[in-house]
Amino acid sequence: MSKRVSLNVDGGTVVMLTEAPQERIDKVVKQVEDLINLVRRKDLSLSANMVYRYVMIYMSDQIVELQEMIDAAEGGNPSDKESINLRKEIQSLRQQQLQWEGRVGQLQELLLEKNTQIQELKAAK
Repeated sequence: MSKRVSLNVDGGTVVMLTEAPQERIDKVVKQVEDLINLVRRKDLSLSANMVYRYVMIYMSDQIVELQEMIDAAEGGNPSDKESINLRKEIQSLRQQQLQWEGRVGQLQELLLEKNTQIQELKAAK
């Protein structure tokens, strides 16, 4: 049976339905908080930061879930094909994560460019 879980991540509340044990939820939250700290060090704009945060929550959850499936399968003699497929899925999610990071960087540059144009127009008036 699914339970409703509210997570406080970086001052924002995320609500999800899950059947996962509390230990797994705590593990995902820790990963997300670590990623948010990384974002802060990169000094992204607030809007890009918000987009990045929600993408990272999703991607972290997916990667942890698949990693747990591999770990559980390795304990029970998994078929090599199943293990390879799960590893490919993890790699695909990591690639998507990198693509999102690139997109966020592009959006940040575009936002900076537009803000500069706005400032120039204000100065011209």
